[in-house]
Amino acid sequence: MALLDDIISVFNFLAIILGSILLLLLILSIMIVVIATLLLIYTIKTGKVLFPNLLVLGIMFFEGPIKAVTRLFGFDDSNIDRISIDMKNRAMWATFSKIPFEKRAVFIPQCLRSVDCPARLSPEGIKCKDCGLCDITRAKKEAERLGYMLFVVPGSSFIVRMIRKYRPEGIIGVGCLCEVKEGLDLMHKNKIPAVGVVLDKSGCVSTVLDWDKLFEVMNVSDPSVQPVQPAEQPASKDQTF
Repeated sequence: MALLDDIISVFNFLAIILGSILLLLLILSIMIVVIATLLLIYTIKTGKVLFPNLLVLGIMFFEGPIKAVTRLFGFDDSNIDRISIDMKNRAMWATFSKIPFEKRAVFIPQCLRSVDCPARLSPEGIKCKDCGLCDITRAKKEAERLGYMLFVVPGSSFIVRMIRKYRPEGIIGVGCLCEVKEGLDLMHKNKIPAVGVVLDKSGCVSTVLDWDKLFEVMNVSDPSVQPVQPAEQPASKDQTF
């Protein structure tokens, strides 16, 4: 009986310790969510970033709760996604900038093509014919000048396939807000330095991109140059990173 009482006492003690740890973790999580939410609201209102490491930590582990809280203050989820992309671009910028141009790849969504585009889908995406009907021709020439691999793709499956085939060491992904965010997360999991450039106007066709912004990113080889800011338009789920 004494042995049984001792075992019960040990289990009770362990339960108290475990409960205390869980309570502390819960309190810590709530504190991080509150602080990260306040920092996000400040960033959205002022455009200035305070304590970026804490902000990234909060978004990375508590994105759902943070978005739920910011909705109560009237902010759209795209505000959080935009800041998340900006933070991830900044985090990868120095590493990406040091990668030789010829070991980088840029992925452009097919929605940027002209509606009269004569190019057809191939196993490696849309092959630009240099017709000049859209600015993808300019991007192709810039990629060739620098030595980039450039792919015009209809979906994320093409991106994964080309990455497996050509093994780029750095990636520039163009797309709508949510797709760029998801693409950066995917590249982070695969330990590939990546930078996202967000479309100025999303949709299925006739989308809009600040091409000069893309060319600026493509030409960067100096870590001291600041990364471009993501676009301020609402996100759409129709585009490809």
